[in-house]
Amino acid sequence: MASLRQNTKATSRKKSEEVADPKLAMRVKAMKDKQTRVEILQHISDQTGLKRIEVEAVFTEMAKAHMKKQGSGEIMIPKLGLKIRKVRRKPTKKRVMVSPLTGKEVVIPPKPARDDIKLIALKGLKESLVG
Repeated sequence: MASLRQNTKATSRKKSEEVADPKLAMRVKAMKDKQTRVEILQHISDQTGLKRIEVEAVFTEMAKAHMKKQGSGEIMIPKLGLKIRKVRRKPTKKRVMVSPLTGKEVVIPPKPARDDIKLIALKGLKESLVG
């Protein structure tokens, strides 16, 4: 009985090792050059089997849906470690300041309230930079 149990454990270990081997074979290679938008989309389409236009449509629709006026205003890109958040900036008042170049007073016009984008690096991205 004990030998039978040991054999089943040994075979289950071999199976788990076989599953781990393809993961090791697909190691991520470092990109030496910067990629353009089209190159990034093409790389994703090659990896997933989708057309480049379909990959672009996925990103476009995701951004539109979250960043609309009634949307959540926040997108987290999994595994990349990046969060994109829509932030509402307050309006600024008209103000007067002294120009450091000329020493004269300059009037800075007011700015209306506006939406802005804030990028947040998450734990996964920070760890990938260190290690």
